[in-house]
Amino acid sequence: MTQEELIEKADLSRSQLYYIESGKRTPRLPTMQSICTALEVSFLDFVHYLYQYSPTSSTPSISSMEAPGATIG
Repeated sequence: MTQEELIEKADLSRSQLYYIESGKRTPRLPTMQSICTALEVSFLDFVHYLYQYSPTSSTPSISSMEAPGATIG
């Protein structure tokens, strides 16, 4: 999935996606749910994926998830 497709499917603006990806903004719950829906990943699976990482490890990106539609190109 391209960034443009994610922006369209999740009803985001380009700047919203930029700030989320760069870690400059934390998305609100409805935004996260929209992103998960667009990527065809359940919100619960996404949260579980995030909690697999310890606080000292690097923050995973959405594009590193091994899930259908989760690759952002």
